[in-house]
Parts: sequence; C-alpha cells; structure tokens
Amino acid sequence: MGFKVHNLYMLFLFCQTLLVVSIVHQARAGKSHDHGNLFKGSWVIDPSYPLYQSSSCPFIDPEFDCQKYGRPDKQYLKYSWKPASGSLPRFDGVKFLKKWRGKKILFVGDSLSLNMWQSLSCMIHASVPHANTSYSRKTSTVTFQIRTQLMFLVNAQ
Repeated sequence: MGFKVHNLYMLFLFCQTLLVVSIVHQARAGKSHDHGNLFKGSWVIDPSYPLYQSSSCPFIDPEFDCQKYGRPDKQYLKYSWKPASGSLPRFDGVKFLKKWRGKKILFVGDSLSLNMWQSLSCMIHASVPHANTSYSRKTSTVTFQIRTQLMFLVNAQ
C-alpha cells in the first residue's frame, strides 16, 4: 500500500511538472514574461487542490484511490509548487486540449508512468467532464472529444 501511495504522490508531482514545462516552453517561444528560475521554490499548501477526485475518474485504477482504502488524511493532496520568482498558472484542461489538438503524448516507463498517464487523463476529465471519451484499458489509450471537435490522445505505452 505504501508503494501505491508513493506513486499517487508522484503523480501529483508530475502534474505540477507539466505546468512548469508548459511555462518554460512558452518562455522559450517568446510568448511569456521572464519567469526566472522555476526550479527554485517550495511546496506550499493550496486549498484548491487536488485537481480531480480519484473516486470520480473513470481512468484511474481503483487500487490507487487511497481514501477508498482507508487513508484518513488528505493533506498530502493539497501541495502545490510555488517558484520563488512568482507563481504558476493553474492547470486548464481545455487550454491543454487546444494546445495538444491532433497530437499524441506517449508515456514510456514502468507503473509510475502509467500512474502519470492516469493522473493527466483524470485532470483533463475533471476539466471537461461531459466530453466524449474513447478509452482502451488494454492499450492504456484515451481520446477526448469536446464540442469544438478537439481531440486528444494520451497513450501510456
């Protein structure tokens, strides 16, 4: 159980990393102000977290729902990375879908990569809960289609 809790926490950290990578990419493309060093900072409590509820996400394996299996605390879900030079924008699933429209994201690795894939899929699902989705557990693939005909494919293999 401890290993799975650790993986869930790592998923949360990965999601924060996605935000950092997005900002760095924007800064390199000249679309953003200088954010300084995003890697210097600290973990702070953010009451608006978590970005999704594991019990309501259709893509997450049930054994990764820590509260379902009796973990009494939830404080570990509320941490957010705060760079010393400013703040990071909150994850926006619709913007993410628009930016990655027609592209695929591939997670390569072990069970931790699978957990990261599940977390990203759950974050997007929480942003567009009424989107049509195509999900294959066998291939760990999910496609999101929303009214504006945005399609997004996440594949864990």
